[in-house]
Amino acid sequence: MEPDQIRKQPNTISSRGRWLTLTEIGPTYDEKRAEVAIIAALLHDVGHGPFSHTFETVQQSLGVRKHHEKWTAEIIRNTSGAIQPLLETYWSEGGFCDAVADLLEAEDPTDIYHAVVSSSFDADRLDYLRRDRLMTGTGAGAIDFDWLMENVRVGKIAIEAPDGDGDEHSVKVETFCIDMKALPAAEQFLLARYTLHEQVYFHKTTRCIEHMIAKLLGLIAEHAAQPTSVAQTGLDISHPLISFFKPDNSNLTTYLALDDVVITGALEELSKASDIRIADLAERLRNRHLYKTLDVAATFGYDPGVQVAKVRWINKKFSEKLACKTVILDEGASINIYTQIGGDDERAHKKLHILDPKEGPVEITKMSSIIRPLSEAKKKFTRYYFESGSDRNHASPAKGEI
Repeated sequence: MEPDQIRKQPNTISSRGRWLTLTEIGPTYDEKRAEVAIIAALLHDVGHGPFSHTFETVQQSLGVRKHHEKWTAEIIRNTSGAIQPLLETYWSEGGFCDAVADLLEAEDPTDIYHAVVSSSFDADRLDYLRRDRLMTGTGAGAIDFDWLMENVRVGKIAIEAPDGDGDEHSVKVETFCIDMKALPAAEQFLLARYTLHEQVYFHKTTRCIEHMIAKLLGLIAEHAAQPTSVAQTGLDISHPLISFFKPDNSNLTTYLALDDVVITGALEELSKASDIRIADLAERLRNRHLYKTLDVAATFGYDPGVQVAKVRWINKKFSEKLACKTVILDEGASINIYTQIGGDDERAHKKLHILDPKEGPVEITKMSSIIRPLSEAKKKFTRYYFESGSDRNHASPAKGEI
């Protein structure tokens, strides 16, 4: 179909060569709301700080409770930025910028257009599953994208009202569902997410680097809070990291001055810091001399009782080094079939629903014997990262030592 033909049919979508009217698959088409959803999907992650969720975790530890969605909305509304003037002139009557920001800030869905940005089958998931599989070169995480897209349907599910505390306070909202005949592809979609989390996002090396970066940023923040000790970081007092971490100075201007390149570019200066902790971390990150990892399950086996005993033994043996973080305990990574980094996927609209021809939308674990077991228990990763290789070796006690 030629572009001019598409413009003549604004209420249609392509389905393997056949053009369906949107009323066949969902509610009445709202062109303005669709425009908002498209731009919101494109801009939904502009508020991520450097190193994404790692930086968000550091912010939270310092008392900055603003998640990247809030930063995103603030960036979009910023009249001094490049985005707001472009969006605000898109509708002749104005208001487009606020409509996009409002959609991104909304925690609870109100219509099907919200599902494009935040649902079990939103644009973000469909993007990162395919992109990260390609960019990491892993064979895991493949999905049948075309078949899933052909079988996307719209259905209504019950979610808890914003101030509700029971079924009597539930409301019905529209969300994306998958047609029953594509159940195997839907299973593979969730398994692909699970596998990528297990093998890529929660890989021991990935997690180790994230914790090292978080430790480095935390140390910089400590010095930034005391102007007399900023010089110990190796950074100038005007450096963007120092500016952002100054007390009560975490604002949009200082936030926008930060990105991955600012931090990686600062490693040379940080490696010359008089604070030897900062210098060591910067040098390690720059030259990839990482902390040594001990994965509890991989080292000691999968018996829960044995793991608990080993963790207790290591925590006691290295209590002082854990306190000063020359040994780092990482027990924050866990996955089940719905887990997403930084996500809230236990909410109803973040779960995947299959459109049963008789019952309507049914959450997939009620239909799939493959998916159900992975939803019932989280797989937890417990790891230690050791500054000293010899400490790492000593953390594997000989038989009978515990």
